Amino acid sequence: MTSPTGIVKVAVPQVEPAWLDLDAGIQKTVDLINEAALNGAQLIAFSECWIPGYPGFLWSYSYKENIPFIDRYIKNSVEIDSAQFRRVQDAAARNKIHVMFGFVERYHGSLFMAQTLIGPDGAILMHRHKTKPTHVERTLFGEGSGDSIRNVAKTELGNIGALQCWEHLQPLLKYHTYAQHEHIHIAAWPTNHKYGGWEPWSFSTDAATVANRLYAMESQAFVIVATQTCTQKSLDVFDTGKEGASHMSQIGGGFTAIYAPDGRKLTEDVAPDWEGILYADLDMSEIAFAKSVADPVGHYSRSDLFQLHVDTRRKEHVVYRDSVVPPPVDMIARFVGAKPVVKKQEGLPVKRDS
Repeated sequence: MTSPTGIVKVAVPQVEPAWLDLDAGIQKTVDLINEAALNGAQLIAFSECWIPGYPGFLWSYSYKENIPFIDRYIKNSVEIDSAQFRRVQDAAARNKIHVMFGFVERYHGSLFMAQTLIGPDGAILMHRHKTKPTHVERTLFGEGSGDSIRNVAKTELGNIGALQCWEHLQPLLKYHTYAQHEHIHIAAWPTNHKYGGWEPWSFSTDAATVANRLYAMESQAFVIVATQTCTQKSLDVFDTGKEGASHMSQIGGGFTAIYAPDGRKLTEDVAPDWEGILYADLDMSEIAFAKSVADPVGHYSRSDLFQLHVDTRRKEHVVYRDSVVPPPVDMIARFVGAKPVVKKQEGLPVKRDS
């Protein structure tokens, strides 16, 4: 794809999830898509584990204490070929908007931290899983396979890609994403907070901001930082307001922002507990200007000295060597390009400035 031009309007909600309530979370998603489209957005991006909400309880308590939450968490996660997922596709198609949907995917007996780019016709353009869940996340979530690093899709707006949270601290994964020539990058995060003094500084909001701005400067892409926020409701649902709760279980935690390809912040600072939709107009001509001085997968590289070798094949659990039994259908590839049946437009909210 040649370098895109023109203005692209993007929207990123900073909103509290509908904790452990799949149907309420889907309705909230549809409402936000409707509102963003009503305000002229061509792309809306959601945070990590937006449905059913990021599992901050994993960081607070033992496995035994978390058992009551885990069963509800599994039951309120999203199956990609479900009626609930198709409602999100329907909303994208009705509003003719691109949607980067962040959710917990249930696939048979496993959970994955998923991101799916849905096109303005409702088709799935890209679907991926977090390649390495971070620390205690690995007690609940599986890892993405080789197809999850094919994480950039060509669209009419430009090449749109995505990573989640501390995937932005993995240099090789980032470099491979850069090499797919992103123009717009979705950096999906959960809540985060100021440095508390007992944990590594890298856990802090300040550290996450450094990672996001550096990603913009290294990739020369626009970076949309999608985060959540928490109210007292989240502490009540997970009983995480008591003594011993971790840094992931506090009120607030949002740090939503949008950055230019040279690292400039394009949006005003928002409070950690602010709820609303942040908008920005992206001047796509800025990408070429930023790349004129630094392009780490182009003129500002030395492929004669350094090369990254990548395996993007999905690794199946069972491999059939005979020609009689067909191989299993790829769990992701079978959905790419799938379109929903577009239904009558649902009621739209009143336009508001955010």
